[in-house]
Amino acid sequence: MRNVFLVCSMAVLAGCGKPATSVGTESPAPAAKAAEFKKGQGLLLTPEAVEFIGLRKAEALTKSDRVVLPRQALLRTSEGVFIFVANGQRWLRTPVKVGTESAETAEITDGVLEGDLVVVAGVWDLWTAELQAIKEGVGCADGH
Repeated sequence: MRNVFLVCSMAVLAGCGKPATSVGTESPAPAAKAAEFKKGQGLLLTPEAVEFIGLRKAEALTKSDRVVLPRQALLRTSEGVFIFVANGQRWLRTPVKVGTESAETAEITDGVLEGDLVVVAGVWDLWTAELQAIKEGVGCADGH
């Protein structure tokens, strides 16, 4: 009898702090999305997602009347060359035209202005997060 009481007590205590559910219907709460995409506005990331992908940003600077960015800020896809530019709290993938490039930098001849806030590290991860958000996939930062 004492063992039955201990087993029942352990079962009750194991459920402490959990919401009441019907037997056999308990399912984990869906994890919050790490990224949300709105067409024309860009990608909104949670602070955890920003940290997870190591996103770094920098202000676009001019050199000889041309905007110069680190080459790592460029995203080259089959659709063209892009950068991610701050749009409020969101990151908007923006097509650019590239002029002269060196090993470290690229001149941007169209698509960005001096003073724009641009992603310079984490570009590929940001693009992947955008693709996952657009296609309604689950990203690694979504806790799966």
